[in-house]
Amino acid sequence: MALVAYSDSSDSDKGDAQPMKKRKVSDGAKGKTALPPLPSTFQDLYSSTVRTSTQDDPALHGGRKRVTPHIEGNWPTHVYLECKLSFARSSPVEMPRVAKGRPNPEEAQLLAGLIAAQHADDKVASEQSNIHSLLQNDLGVSLPLHVSLSRPLVLRTEQKEPFLDRLKNAILTSGVHTFTVRPYGLRWHSNESSSRYFLVLGLERTQRAEMSSLLTACNRVAKAFDQPLLYAEDTNTEKGKRIDARTPRPAEEKCHISIAWSLDAPESSQSGEVIPIPSAVAGLEIPFSEIKVRIGQDVTAVALPAARKKAAIF
Repeated sequence: MALVAYSDSSDSDKGDAQPMKKRKVSDGAKGKTALPPLPSTFQDLYSSTVRTSTQDDPALHGGRKRVTPHIEGNWPTHVYLECKLSFARSSPVEMPRVAKGRPNPEEAQLLAGLIAAQHADDKVASEQSNIHSLLQNDLGVSLPLHVSLSRPLVLRTEQKEPFLDRLKNAILTSGVHTFTVRPYGLRWHSNESSSRYFLVLGLERTQRAEMSSLLTACNRVAKAFDQPLLYAEDTNTEKGKRIDARTPRPAEEKCHISIAWSLDAPESSQSGEVIPIPSAVAGLEIPFSEIKVRIGQDVTAVALPAARKKAAIF
């Protein structure tokens, strides 16, 4: 059978074929597309340095020692406010999106400058000094900043759920709504055992004394579970005595944000002096909208009710 000759379709299409038009790419699309931020539940998994052993080995953690020794079956617990910094005056330059609770690059640079200045000053006083930043972990990943509302607690397994339920109720019935604070100065603060010293930002008092109310609520729950209290010597008041929210409260004034730590006692820590901060840092606004409770590696967020109106800041 003879083969039938077909015309080459490619030849006939050459004249009809139209060149493909290139899609116009807008200037905005030429750059890298910004990825959406990871959910806060994912960020919580990496919000603290993970220990590689239950044994206390200071060599693995820059010389740090556990305040509370690990016991099998016990759960380390911490109650805190996670900070989400934002400039009081909006910046004309759009800043990169960062995870909740972590400073953006400009804010991180400001805080790193405070640490560097203290490191330089302390080096003059002592050649042995070594100040470690809390802004990043050992891998250079940005860490969230926080305000503690409890001391390091230790719960037994059967206490985990009752503690969390009682704490949630205490927070929601405390009358505290979302609020905002500002830093007023820098100082050194030692832990309970004076084994570590923290470079901290002191926080201004608010008109409604939200920090004091939250401290009282969290301490009551801690006491019910036979746990140590945070700033207990300052929160004990005479029974039945009402204190005006505008009255200075030492416990509230001790609330702070740690940005660095040292094993050696810096010279300024002995006097307790407040170190002035640049106006750019003093202009930071720090809003709080939820309380976080870490039990082991599990983190639970307890949202605060929305504020009826913005609280004035002294």
